[in-house]
Amino acid sequence: MYGYDLKLLIPAATNRTYLNAGTLGPTPGTALAAAAAGELEWIEAGPGQHNHYVNAKDGVRRFAGRVESRMPGGVVSITENNSESLLRVFWGLRFEAGDEIITTDQEHGAVLLALSSVMRRFDLTVHVVHVDSPGGLLAQVKEKLNGRTRLVVMSHVSCITGWQLPIRGVSELVSGWPDCRLLVDGAQALGNVVVDPEALGADFYVFCGHKWMMAPPGWAGLWVKRERRSDLYTRWPLEDFQSGADLLEEGPFLQYSESGDDLEYGTRAWPRIAGWSITWDYFEEEGFHYHAQYQRGLADQAKERIQAIKGFSVDDPPSSEYQRTALMTVASEQLGSGLYEWLLERDIVAKAAPARYGIRISWAAFNTSDDVERLVAALATV
Repeated sequence: MYGYDLKLLIPAATNRTYLNAGTLGPTPGTALAAAAAGELEWIEAGPGQHNHYVNAKDGVRRFAGRVESRMPGGVVSITENNSESLLRVFWGLRFEAGDEIITTDQEHGAVLLALSSVMRRFDLTVHVVHVDSPGGLLAQVKEKLNGRTRLVVMSHVSCITGWQLPIRGVSELVSGWPDCRLLVDGAQALGNVVVDPEALGADFYVFCGHKWMMAPPGWAGLWVKRERRSDLYTRWPLEDFQSGADLLEEGPFLQYSESGDDLEYGTRAWPRIAGWSITWDYFEEEGFHYHAQYQRGLADQAKERIQAIKGFSVDDPPSSEYQRTALMTVASEQLGSGLYEWLLERDIVAKAAPARYGIRISWAAFNTSDDVERLVAALATV
């Protein structure tokens, strides 16, 4: 489901022009109802009863299986947000003082804050490569890689510009260093572009449901390449073998699950996963490829129209290493990032982008050509 049919299910998209799914995708009423109904049924049945609790958690495992069918070659754990997924990897890897990490200057704050914490804890060095550099990203990564590099972490799609980074090329460089791993932040990718972590060459891939996928907040995921699962010390051993503290005197628990539930330990409102399952259905109806093409088509249409308006420009990648997506940044000579407030007064919701002197726009599955027309008509009056 997409376009007008999907828009009718989303109040935030029918009473205004909503162009900010890259921050928080408005959830369709059908998905909200499914999540609420599932939790209500769970509570009324007595969620603390063992069989009800286990059945609810099994629902999350079934959904994880659906995701794995779209992301082969790895195991998926369902988490609460990308920050949790990132920390599972950062704190799960074995670092030593003097080890190095490579990242880019267009990463989300969740990545930067997590990096800062492990830098302090393990006395690490972080090298930053620059996405806007005319020399390209791959040359910079190649120059920084060395025998002490333990991790390269970067976005699949930049949250700053919306450009798709050359992850496959990066993975080929990383593969030349056996002790180095590649962590990809897919927060702006799933539901925007086609996601296949194995084809990208990722070791770890984090993704979320509350942006382009329009799921209720509180749901995300971590894909781990099967061969890399033993790298993570943040996995929980099987519950059946955690039978007594005295056993710890003999050493750590060493029996782990073969599925992703070893990174899902803890209590959550498991039945609410039904909300994400509904929006996942919408993407599978036509196919993730079709949705990506549809959304990119709206972005291309908007780019052509906006660049024809005096005083506005759309960020273009500095080299052929990058690809444009349905996420774009529009600069305004007159208003800068103040364009965000100006549009909001006209019921057009975008995201302020001070670093790019304008706004960031997300063309999601529920957007239509009418949204392009409304935006262009408004910009023409600035």
